[in-house]
Amino acid sequence: MEFRLLKPDHVPSLKGFFAAQAYPLSPYSLSAMAMWNQCIIDTLFAVEGDIVFIAEVSREDPSQKHLLLPVGGRAPGPEELKETAARAGFKEVWYVPDSYVAAVSLPELEKHFHWAEQPEYEDYVYRVSDLAELPGRAYGKKRNLIRRFERDHAGEVEVFELSCANSQRCLQFLEDWRSERGGKGPNEILECERQAISRGLAHFELLELKGLMAAVRGRVRGFAVASRLKDDTGVLNFEKASDKIKGLYQFLDMECARRLFPGRAFINKESDMGDAGLAKAKQSYHPAMRVKSYKLTLR
Repeated sequence: MEFRLLKPDHVPSLKGFFAAQAYPLSPYSLSAMAMWNQCIIDTLFAVEGDIVFIAEVSREDPSQKHLLLPVGGRAPGPEELKETAARAGFKEVWYVPDSYVAAVSLPELEKHFHWAEQPEYEDYVYRVSDLAELPGRAYGKKRNLIRRFERDHAGEVEVFELSCANSQRCLQFLEDWRSERGGKGPNEILECERQAISRGLAHFELLELKGLMAAVRGRVRGFAVASRLKDDTGVLNFEKASDKIKGLYQFLDMECARRLFPGRAFINKESDMGDAGLAKAKQSYHPAMRVKSYKLTLR
């Protein structure tokens, strides 16, 4: 099995493998793989027949590596998955959704793998209609914040689609956002995020991304970028808004649900990575479901 480094230029030839993929975890967004590659990890791919294999390898320590579940064709059973991983030289398979674990025989799985939850990679999934309409008492505080924002900035707000042509305004706001949060110093995750956003904007059409920017008094104060995950689900990969403008984040989030996911039933907002503040924010939007992630280790 010959693995190659995944680059944005490979996405058009690989997207057919992902067209019918059903894994609900955000790491299976092909566009996101291409955006986040070559920072902390290298994402590699290999094609065999009607299946594409994806691997992640630590840049700091290449011995730390793992496969994802293969995409395209049918989902392999535990014995076949173990044989494939061993043949490719991998001891672990990451981002295995609970739907896969539920679908296979548990004794068969335990015969071939040790398995454990990855709580830091448990995704939050929401109904598009809930985030677009904010119905009922549960979303009352969100609606009030949006009304206050719209009242305070009446006639001052513009929302427009992201594109390569206007991406520099988005990148300038990203620097402003990092400064607001004291992000000028070294931070590996924030720097990788900056690189991922820059790569996504540079290859926006190629990666088939969608995005919005929100401007207040002509100045961009928030943006979001989304990608396809599977037929009924999109991923909100990035969402940034100024903390200095009360209600802007909630307004932008509602606009994203209304504009970026046509024909989709669900929005995957990725995991909280074990961050308590981020977990609280994600829970406040009342996810329709949480998708667990598992790590399989070969016996």
